[in-house]
Amino acid sequence: MNTLFPKISIVTPCFNQGHFIEETILSILNQNYPNLEYIIIDGGSTDNTVEIIKKYENYLKYWISEKDSGQANAINKGLKFCTGKIFNWLNSDDYLEPDSLYKIATAFEDEKVQMVAGKVRNFSSTNEEIIQNQYLSAEGLMCWKQNVKFVQPGVWMRREMIEKCSGINENFHYAFDWDLYIRYLYNFPVVKEIPDLLVHFRLHEQSKTQSLSERFVLEERKIIEHIYTMPEFEGLHSACKYKISKTNWTGFLSDLSKSDTTFFYKVIKLLQNIFEYKNASFSRQSLGAIKAFAKNEII
Repeated sequence: MNTLFPKISIVTPCFNQGHFIEETILSILNQNYPNLEYIIIDGGSTDNTVEIIKKYENYLKYWISEKDSGQANAINKGLKFCTGKIFNWLNSDDYLEPDSLYKIATAFEDEKVQMVAGKVRNFSSTNEEIIQNQYLSAEGLMCWKQNVKFVQPGVWMRREMIEKCSGINENFHYAFDWDLYIRYLYNFPVVKEIPDLLVHFRLHEQSKTQSLSERFVLEERKIIEHIYTMPEFEGLHSACKYKISKTNWTGFLSDLSKSDTTFFYKVIKLLQNIFEYKNASFSRQSLGAIKAFAKNEII
């Protein structure tokens, strides 16, 4: 019977999520998908996480609890044990919608499809929003082009293709998924969007997405700079150059705006530097900065 269903490998990285992880595990096991390979990599939890994992260890391909160097490292550990055709990771505070694995497998029946993108419900104790992953491409995702939507657990890949684009870079700790998907899409751009809700993505005070948003932004900048140095991504270099220039120009304007100088001095400095950042400086942002200078003018 399993030959009718492609093997799906899922890795759950976790650390001290005993109050959420059982819901995650059950959401995967209760899919009743006949060709599932489920792996849990725990970072040495000190709460009841390991106790919960042990309750379900007979249904797991592999699990371990030991200190690791972060989420990216944990996922890579799990990937080494994966043999499935389809792969994604599901964090220990998220959970799958019923029947989602069947819908994902069906979408991958077309051998030309290299990635499947569905809907994700982002939710917290006060809000919820359903997001359709859409318009995904390497440049579109890197530049966050208009209408691009990306929530990682709703976007599934072919495992062997992850290996071919060098996998997850453990040098990044916050936006490593963004980095992986950009590189994957550059090499494997055929995406099938499906209208189905696949995953519930929990936002809470302890989640990195909520508590460390500034670090995500800073790391995204480092990722773009890194891609710009890699000759195998030459097709993205023009967009990288623009993004780097835009970031530097934004930083320059911010520092200039905060400086204890007159309006006229700020405008002169802006004009003196505008050609250094010509790829990004001729924009409404520059006009907005001049208006801000005037508003905060020192007499």
